[in-house]
Amino acid sequence: MVKQLLQSWLPSPEQVSSMKMMKLFGKHTANPLLWYVNRKSICKAIFIGSFFGLLPIPFHSIFIVLAVLLLEINLPVSLALAWLSNPFTLVPILYIGFWFGTKIYQVHMIDKAMLMGVMHQIVNWIEHFGHGHIDFSLAKILLTGLIVEALLVAIVLYIVTLVLWRWSVIRTWHKRHHQFPL
Repeated sequence: MVKQLLQSWLPSPEQVSSMKMMKLFGKHTANPLLWYVNRKSICKAIFIGSFFGLLPIPFHSIFIVLAVLLLEINLPVSLALAWLSNPFTLVPILYIGFWFGTKIYQVHMIDKAMLMGVMHQIVNWIEHFGHGHIDFSLAKILLTGLIVEALLVAIVLYIVTLVLWRWSVIRTWHKRHHQFPL
């Protein structure tokens, strides 16, 4: 049931291969393993897509495609999850990532005075064309928190997908068994 739903929803290999970004990877995107819809491929695709999709880094779709080509998992599902970080979700993603980072490094959450100090450092750095001091300790806290957040969300979505897929298969088996008793 889940397999048929996904196959009807996913674009064809020709549609994805004709995308401008995908032409960078040549014939590698036509690999049939990248289009299989099965439990293992979809679960791994959800893990990779949600991990890189939650990291607000430039060109995260390229990282997703590289990981998909390396692991040979479902390409469209992974790319669809690249849209997890968008202008509407970016602030909560950054806030939760910073919260995780503060818990890991055991520091207090950022307050208005700290934020104004960082903004002053950035403005000063820009005004002096790259000369000056920027405190990168906040960046370390944020980056660590974002990686932990992305990893936790990816693991949870992987497990949820496994459980829901298995539940769907068992439900289909029970329906079939009760419909046609032996």
